[in-house]
Amino acid sequence: MSDPARAAAAVVDLYDRRADDWIVDRGVQLTAADRLWLDRFTATLAPGDPVLDVGSGSGRPMAAALLERGLDVTGVETSARLVTKATQDLPSGRFLQADMRTLHLGRTFAGILAWHSLFHLTPEDQRLALPRLLAHAAPRSVVMFSSGHRLGHEVGEWHGEPLYHGSLDAAEYDAILAGAGFSVEQGVWADDGSVWLARRDG
Repeated sequence: MSDPARAAAAVVDLYDRRADDWIVDRGVQLTAADRLWLDRFTATLAPGDPVLDVGSGSGRPMAAALLERGLDVTGVETSARLVTKATQDLPSGRFLQADMRTLHLGRTFAGILAWHSLFHLTPEDQRLALPRLLAHAAPRSVVMFSSGHRLGHEVGEWHGEPLYHGSLDAAEYDAILAGAGFSVEQGVWADDGSVWLARRDG
């Protein structure tokens, strides 16, 4: 399956079927890039602040690191198997099976993180999902997500199966964030993509 539309539609099933492989491949330790950007993301957060981790996987390493910093973590993940693992392994967090494209939790968060997750959506679906995520942001909050570096998509391979990645262009991400009241910082990370770190001050 090399067709981008089919590969994009198969991402949820792929991560659920291969949940054990994902856990092994992702590991339980933060990478150097994870730690660098997590430090920046949490710089203005205080212990007890609510954080939404979108695409939380098994909870490790990102949600676990947030919990270790004293933050109140709610993780959302499409794979039922990964949600079960996170719930069992990190009982101090809350982990829900939900789709970021239709997310409505009825509350706001001081921090919203979508680390290596938003980019598994098509550009069209990212245009739906990102505003939904930002609708969960508190008046003074921080959001961070990783993306590609240009508009379009790529279909790679993981464990012999197609794996979809999509991206908007920088100007569109900037416009969506700025339109929601965020001031934007952009950084480049090692995998030739971008990190978007944005703050809303009021």
